[in-house]
Amino acid sequence: MIFPLFVIVTLLEIYVLVSVGEAIGGFSTILLVVITALIGSTLLKHQGWSTMAKAQQSMANGQTPAFEMLEGVVILISGVLLLTPGFITDAVGLLGLMPWSRAYFIDHILRKNAEKVFSKNNTVFIHKGQSSEKKDKSKDKKDTIEGEFWED
Repeated sequence: MIFPLFVIVTLLEIYVLVSVGEAIGGFSTILLVVITALIGSTLLKHQGWSTMAKAQQSMANGQTPAFEMLEGVVILISGVLLLTPGFITDAVGLLGLMPWSRAYFIDHILRKNAEKVFSKNNTVFIHKGQSSEKKDKSKDKKDTIEGEFWED
């Protein structure tokens, strides 16, 4: 499934690059591809740091940063698409870097996978409590009674 998609996207990218090159010239096309890569790398850096800060905030609150980890995956894929020369991959990569579209992608992925998980009568427990480091460890300790023993 991935290989045919890769071939189709590559052929579409070549067609779009040649069409744009005929319309605005070869040098302008190359310059436009480089400019989109630079803009994308700037957005990638900014969105990556923002997501990292949100993940650290979630961990500081004792929550698992699951959504932020998925955002990181989408940002990584978007970065790879932006570094790939071509206008189609740049457009999809830029969409992945926009917070509103990234949230839509993640919600779609979560719904799709939740249907797969719950359609097979599986049971899943999600605990949004404190992390194990912040739990009260006094519950795990046994009571110690201090005293003296005398034998006659």
